[in-house]
Amino acid sequence: MLISIVSGLDESNSNKESIIKKFSILCHLLKSLDYDGIELSLLEPEKIDIMQIREVIDSYQIRIPALGTGSTYIRFGYSLGDNNEVNREKAIDRINKYVDFASEIKSKVIIGLIRGRYKYDSSPKKEKSNIISSLKRCIAFAEDSGVELLFEPINRFEIDSYNTIRESIELIEEIGSENLTLLIDSFHTYLEEDPFFIWDDLKSICNKVGHIHLADSNRRAPGSGHFDFKGFLNIFKKAGYNQFASIETIMKPSFEEVAKSSFEYLKLILN
Repeated sequence: MLISIVSGLDESNSNKESIIKKFSILCHLLKSLDYDGIELSLLEPEKIDIMQIREVIDSYQIRIPALGTGSTYIRFGYSLGDNNEVNREKAIDRINKYVDFASEIKSKVIIGLIRGRYKYDSSPKKEKSNIISSLKRCIAFAEDSGVELLFEPINRFEIDSYNTIRESIELIEEIGSENLTLLIDSFHTYLEEDPFFIWDDLKSICNKVGHIHLADSNRRAPGSGHFDFKGFLNIFKKAGYNQFASIETIMKPSFEEVAKSSFEYLKLILN
């Protein structure tokens, strides 16, 4: 199992030189801690010099396993489920830009918060239908680009659709594309899944998982809350999962301290 951690690059408010400098510093830190990768949470990937990014990851021999897209919804308000066709098209266009970037760095693209929340004056059934039709268009583009999309179940307090693993698996099976796999997040799993059955359920769907996010029950670093990471990760380890598990937490007290303590804790329980 490979270990990475999530970070942004503030590309919307920085010039290309500043972006690369920040990225280089992050890679230097993570390589010194023995990380395998850095997952990037981006807003406007088209503003980043891909050639320079590739030079940095090659020099540090570190990978970018996935690209987070949630800020598109948070900052711009564009979502795949929006009844407003213009906003829906903008969300699809944004995903395609992430896919373009991902194709150049051999990364995956996350479909999470960009699904959006249901509007008070719309039909949940219609918005769910919009998500499916929009996702199919994104997948078609991803297939042409050779990029894998990661569908993430997110808890009901943050999003209104596909909150559980089972719902998400059903959607993935309905669409039937090899370029659409599941992203399992320990925090959302803790909030949404039945604690008595989730462990057996996870054993049955490991082959559908393309990426993992790690945060404890308090959304802080693994080991700081109540989530059973040893039991959780050993399920995937025994199933032969060889993809990334990426730390996605509140970065308190600092990114550096979370990166260090999380890696040490995960290596301890995975050995």
